[in-house]
Amino acid sequence: MQKFKVSFALVLFSYTSIVSAAEYTIKLITANANGQMMLMEPGYLKVEKGDTVNFVPADATHNAVSFSIPAGAESFATPMGEPTKVVFGRDGVYIYKCVPHSTLGMVGVIQVGKAVNLEQAKKEGAAFNAAVVMNKTRLTDYLSQVK
Repeated sequence: MQKFKVSFALVLFSYTSIVSAAEYTIKLITANANGQMMLMEPGYLKVEKGDTVNFVPADATHNAVSFSIPAGAESFATPMGEPTKVVFGRDGVYIYKCVPHSTLGMVGVIQVGKAVNLEQAKKEGAAFNAAVVMNKTRLTDYLSQVK
């Protein structure tokens, strides 16, 4: 009987973890209603471990590729123009960009749980910003929202 209780508890815990995971959408857009161009919407997103982010490009010219991630985390690269879901399993700050439009400041930040690598992300973000010609404060603004 004791073995059954432990097994049932593990199954219940696993089911609860799966059910409680949330799903979010980030739109990769050319221009929004306010006239802002080449952006991720939202640009900053906070999620929890196990949550899913669905990257949805507005057209075939957008993708999302991580370039600053926490130690031990998996990098991600979505195909051009295709909606793609990414599950985040490690705490930290993830910075990603649209490769064709990165110099235009098309970048985003996802915080998963605790920002364990914030200083590293800021340093790598500053290096990225050196090549940005438009929307130069966008990444800094997003990183300022990380708590």
